[in-house]
Amino acid sequence: MKLHHRLNTPIQSFIEIKKTERLWHFPFLAGICVGICLLIGWFFDQPAYGNLACIGSLVILYFTQAPLSQRMIHLSMCALGFSLAFALGSLFSFNHFGGAVALGVIAFLSHYITSYFDIPPPRNFFFVMVAAVATSIPFEAELIPLRVGLVTMGAMLSVLLAFFYSVFIARKVQEPKVRRKLKKKRYTSIVESLIIGFAMFLALLIGNLLDLKSAYWIPISALAILQGKDLIHTRQRNLHRIFGTFVGMGLTWLILFLEPNGLLLVLIIAVLQFIIELIIVRNYGLAVIFITPLTIFLAENSAGMTININDLMQARILDTIIGSLIGVLVGWFLHHQILVSNLEKKIRGAKLRLKRN
Repeated sequence: MKLHHRLNTPIQSFIEIKKTERLWHFPFLAGICVGICLLIGWFFDQPAYGNLACIGSLVILYFTQAPLSQRMIHLSMCALGFSLAFALGSLFSFNHFGGAVALGVIAFLSHYITSYFDIPPPRNFFFVMVAAVATSIPFEAELIPLRVGLVTMGAMLSVLLAFFYSVFIARKVQEPKVRRKLKKKRYTSIVESLIIGFAMFLALLIGNLLDLKSAYWIPISALAILQGKDLIHTRQRNLHRIFGTFVGMGLTWLILFLEPNGLLLVLIIAVLQFIIELIIVRNYGLAVIFITPLTIFLAENSAGMTININDLMQARILDTIIGSLIGVLVGWFLHHQILVSNLEKKIRGAKLRLKRN
């Protein structure tokens, strides 16, 4: 009976729909934030600008159920973090090694800060994603201020829309429930942050050394796996990631078959964002199916629908497999208590020696 349960658990995780208190209001708000940025870019015939602003608008995903004042401060600080992450990634994108180092530093800082302040999901994920995308954009020093400004404008638009939503729609906001969790030791967060930072550095460097067109997708895939709360959950997310990407590429092919452009493309991306936020808290694997075409349209289509679907499918599947394998390997280290404890002791010992000297 136990063996039967073990065999069914991975399969059940693909079809299980979890219960959630999230209403349709928030997914709709997320779709509006993304859609407005793309719509403005389309209106001024600058789709690349709309895509960059859209990246910043993802800060809406850090919307919390805290009191209004705390919520707006939280979102504003996340918007600042998005801008800094994109700026740092852009500044070091001129060199493959430098870009990988920058991503590793951003991953370390974002994980440590989000752990220290106990920021709920998506935690460090989108800060790293923003930086990874920035490293993939061709380096043009004179355009960095413009690009960072567009990302910042998209982020602040989401903050503004979140404020109006909070005041006029979500008037009755319940106090957040106290989440019981084991209090981590101070050095544990440092060790975890170092491991994740090194993993992101390594993932992007491997992608760059292999000269992959969308190398940024490797660290993103690896980090998505590392969001698992334990080793079993990490393995489960790995299966979901790979399966969802395969099915998502099929969905991408169907959408591209329609040859969407202009307003139709804006609408499709906004609807994809709405669907993702509606189901990601219910079933991660199902959400990945829709995440795949969304990221392709945002990252690969800045200058119009000129995607070679066959080349794209091969590249994205390869990136996902490499990133997932890195995520599982690093996840083993991350959830290896003996290893983490030994690293904690070494850090404490090094700090004591520095004080004595």
